[in-house]
Amino acid sequence: MLRIGIMSTANIARSFTEALKGSSEIKITAIASRSLENAIAFAKEFDIEKSYSSYQDLLDDPDLDAVYIPLPNSMHAEWVIKAAKAKKHVLCEKPIALTIEDVKEMYEAAMFNNVFLMEGYPYKFQTQTILLLKMIQGGEIGEVSQIYADFGFTVDDAENNIRLKPELGGGVMWDAGAYPVSMIRAITGEKANEIMAFGKLNDEQLDISVSAMLRFKSKITAQLNCNFNAAPHRNIRVIGSKGIITCGYNNNTKPNTAFVEIKKGLDWNYELEKIEVDFGSGFRFEAEAFANHIKNYNKKEQILMMNESVDNISTILDILKIIKK
Repeated sequence: MLRIGIMSTANIARSFTEALKGSSEIKITAIASRSLENAIAFAKEFDIEKSYSSYQDLLDDPDLDAVYIPLPNSMHAEWVIKAAKAKKHVLCEKPIALTIEDVKEMYEAAMFNNVFLMEGYPYKFQTQTILLLKMIQGGEIGEVSQIYADFGFTVDDAENNIRLKPELGGGVMWDAGAYPVSMIRAITGEKANEIMAFGKLNDEQLDISVSAMLRFKSKITAQLNCNFNAAPHRNIRVIGSKGIITCGYNNNTKPNTAFVEIKKGLDWNYELEKIEVDFGSGFRFEAEAFANHIKNYNKKEQILMMNESVDNISTILDILKIIKK
């Protein structure tokens, strides 16, 4: 069983911990916070053995195999590299870093120290996402020509929400926007070579709404939209030469959201076939996949993950550069 520690007692750490209750693959054995009081309270609530008042103390724990890092975006690079040097496998929340240079340094540190690093996107491990990609790659909708990917919601308590703190790597592209960027990359397998983008900035010049058009060498075009001031929405729709496929690419699914819809053929009947799939917490699926990757460590696979992360971060940076001209 993989013994993992968590850096932070933030809400996302709570969701992660809840999801792993009863897992036969992973056990959370330590929690760290800058406040020992918070760490102790978190450990007591979730029956976690150890609590620490510093992230370094967590990394120094010889009984830990891995760490989960859901810290603010601006802190990812520092603590992933420190974790790798401490010989801990790392599951790091998206976006993995805010610069391409940091992304490369993080993966290189992991490979040099023979530990596994994975960027956390829970939706990738949902059955609906796996099925959607399998059907596309299997030619179920023919040759892909267009992709539409959206994700948006309204940010509450804007003054205190880290999503709107520039110094912590805030902004909609680093948050909601990272999901459609990564989903599009998962389908195309490449980085866009042409980008057009439009954005809405707040008074601090932080992006709160973005629309972008991406064009790839394969001639696929993709449109993404992300928003911090909209009703909650999340969807991927892929248009092919022989059909259409769509789903919510959700982090967490319930019986009423765990499905893929597909239409095959060229007739004008737009009725979609609904395919129901297994549901559950993406955090659980992701963490158990992480544990499996560690068991079957493959450096070539780690390089492929690094290339994917580099492409995604590069795309986000390109879009931000365009909208902030």
